[in-house]
Amino acid sequence: MKRLTVLIILAGLMSVFAQDKAGTAGMTFLKLDVTARGTALGGAFIGLSDDASTLYYNPAGLVNLNNIEMIASHNFYAADIQYSFAGAVYPLPAMNAAAGLQFGYLTTGEMDETTPSHPTGTGRTFSASDMFIGASYAQRLTTKFSVGGTLKFIVESLAGETVYVGSGDIGTYYDTEWQSLIFGMSIRNFGTNYSYIREDTPLPMLFVFGASWTPVDDGVNKLVTLFEAAHPSDNAEYITLGLEYSYNDMFFARFGRRIDNDEYWLLKSSNVDFPDSANPEDPELKYTESGINMMGTGLGLGFKMNDLGIKLDYAWKHMGYLGMTHMITFGYELR
Repeated sequence: MKRLTVLIILAGLMSVFAQDKAGTAGMTFLKLDVTARGTALGGAFIGLSDDASTLYYNPAGLVNLNNIEMIASHNFYAADIQYSFAGAVYPLPAMNAAAGLQFGYLTTGEMDETTPSHPTGTGRTFSASDMFIGASYAQRLTTKFSVGGTLKFIVESLAGETVYVGSGDIGTYYDTEWQSLIFGMSIRNFGTNYSYIREDTPLPMLFVFGASWTPVDDGVNKLVTLFEAAHPSDNAEYITLGLEYSYNDMFFARFGRRIDNDEYWLLKSSNVDFPDSANPEDPELKYTESGINMMGTGLGLGFKMNDLGIKLDYAWKHMGYLGMTHMITFGYELR
């Protein structure tokens, strides 16, 4: 197990320092956070993997659930985009395993059609939507280590054109049982390219290494710190930091922050670089912006009624120029 721990750490470091291969991928809705808890933590959830949202973040964590659990979320995204997610987990204790199903649906609503000859609109409208259905299975291999996988069927529709594609996720979860340290990894959305009309497009594959550490847990107050390093196939690497404080396993406060080399630094750029040939008298060149950059920041609150198995979570996330998004998640644990 010590060798396994070393390999997990090395893989995570490689994901941070790997060469940037920024590019383009389709079906990017697959990268959106699906629950309020995950959103509030900036997406750093692999080190937790202890509720039904682990279906999306790390299927290996399904074995951490002792009871049947269901979850449903709705995200009020930017530009009136709506994204809903639902999932259910069924433990299989006799097999040291668990299984689950998940469903996600994104819709843009009706949009005005424009063309080069009618830039202000043709009078017609169109819509776009994305959907996926996934089936997951996890197996506990030792008391410390588990693996899991998900098969997904994805449908994307845009203005009457529809494509279908399959993909998969795999994950690992390793509880060191030392100083509350937990490691995990997941590879999401790996699969073959798909063709939209004539263009060959890859899926937004993502490799994530995560860890968690609990410095405070006195039976009433608990603080979990989370770290993730991610290497997406269509963008630059980034890291995510998360904190979750809970009181009596009933009230929760959460914070998450994503940081990369481009948009998600803590401070805004104090100026904008313009070419040397630009007219210095142009008032637009006087543009400056400074202060704390909130983009990539998530905040959230949660409430759990343990006797009834009910959970309610809320998250707020700053999307930079796109504004703020809000997500609500309802969970139910059958006891």
